[in-house]
Amino acid sequence: MRTPDYLQAELLDLAVADATLFNFLHGTVLDGLWYWDLQAPENGWVNSKLWLTLGHDAQHLPPEPNAWQAALLPADFATMQQVVAAKAADAACHTFSQVLRFHRLDGSEVWMDCRALLLRNEAGTATRLVGALLNITREVEKEAYAVEIANHYSTILSNQSVYIIKTDAAGNYTYVNDLFYERFGYDAQIIGTSSLNSIIEEDRPKCLDVVAQCFVEPEVPHQVILRKPYNNGPVKSNHWEFKGLVDEQGQVTEILCVGYDVTLLTENLQKSQHLLEVTKQQNLRLQNFAYIISHNIRSHSANLTSLAKLLDGNGNADQKAIFLQMLNTSTAKLAETIANLNDIVTINTQGAIAKEPRLLKEEIIKTLDALNVQIRQHQIRVEVDVPADLLVPVVPAYLDSILLNLLSNAVKYRATERPAFIRLYTYQEPGFIVLAVQDNGLGIDLNRNRNKVFGMYKTFHNNDDARGMGLFISKNQVEAMQGRIEIESQTDVGSTFKVFFSTNVDVDLYS
Repeated sequence: MRTPDYLQAELLDLAVADATLFNFLHGTVLDGLWYWDLQAPENGWVNSKLWLTLGHDAQHLPPEPNAWQAALLPADFATMQQVVAAKAADAACHTFSQVLRFHRLDGSEVWMDCRALLLRNEAGTATRLVGALLNITREVEKEAYAVEIANHYSTILSNQSVYIIKTDAAGNYTYVNDLFYERFGYDAQIIGTSSLNSIIEEDRPKCLDVVAQCFVEPEVPHQVILRKPYNNGPVKSNHWEFKGLVDEQGQVTEILCVGYDVTLLTENLQKSQHLLEVTKQQNLRLQNFAYIISHNIRSHSANLTSLAKLLDGNGNADQKAIFLQMLNTSTAKLAETIANLNDIVTINTQGAIAKEPRLLKEEIIKTLDALNVQIRQHQIRVEVDVPADLLVPVVPAYLDSILLNLLSNAVKYRATERPAFIRLYTYQEPGFIVLAVQDNGLGIDLNRNRNKVFGMYKTFHNNDDARGMGLFISKNQVEAMQGRIEIESQTDVGSTFKVFFSTNVDVDLYS
């Protein structure tokens, strides 16, 4: 029985004898073939498949014999020359691999894996190079995109003012994001312990009730406000969305918990309730004030007028002494009444905490740099029309989060049938610096969704990675800084988000 080795020899013979087979192999298996004269480096040959890979028309291939050199990026050609020189000097080296970048006809770059074979003469000198070129652009872009996505979500999980935790069905921690570790002073040893231990005792029944709802209605968010002590001592209020996650059998196996600090909101609610009570009391005081003005002071005035007339009369000295004493008493009472009026209109105020000034354009550029791979990959034109010296008073972590959400959304929901652009510009309104983020992407139908745009878990497109968290978080953070966020959008035209940053540097913020 013959061994399969004869097939290899037969194929080699056919390749030598029949140019059709050779052309088939280098025209279909490879994305390009390169044959280089190392003794006359200005001379080289590439096959037509390479030019097709670089976007040229089969009927209009470059006629210049050295056009392949111009197609290579100069830096990569220089690197290749150095690598070849080093490999050629090594008599034991016959093959090696080098990644090269070529210019496509449209100006974009193509990444090629050049698997090179050095052909040596009888003296061992490398005289020729045969390069089998494989297009690896897609793999390179996928790798770069994966890194970008990893960095993007790492930033979201690590830097945003949002806690993300998961527990098993028994309530034991299985995952905790960095912000939760940092704010509450825990370390990795918390994994596997009961999540109830981090909640103040009075709020634990509420937590258990919401967990029970997650088992009754899985995959549906359930809301609750729980109080937890921070690592530096104070107890903070946090708004949580609990959702039961099910396995393939439909059984709840995990609870996903997404939370954020609402201490400011709860304190403001308490302040509002207190203000309402104060307002009620103030109304009573105003009623009393009006009553005192209309009745008591008028009574004192009438009394003093009468006493003055009596003193002007013909009474004896004893009577006048009595009238004078009565006059002193009346004036003292009037002074007391006026003092009471002063107490009624006294108002107490509280101080505020200062934000930090940031150069807005500098922060925008930082965020664009973080998204640079996606922006370049999708050839998005970006315009930043923001003064370099424009300062905005903000919570730095919130500004980072807001910019990241808005710009990454503009990239993610770009229109694919037209050149994409993103424009950022600013203007001022009384009490606010307004940042507008404009794109020509997919847009949102505001006639149907205006009330849902900034809601939690609200999505408007079919992206698999959309979770409906970003705009909800941004709205919360802008409002925490005494600002607001608005949207203008039209389907298939684009969107403009306007972020109103309050110019008030004093704002009652939670830490």
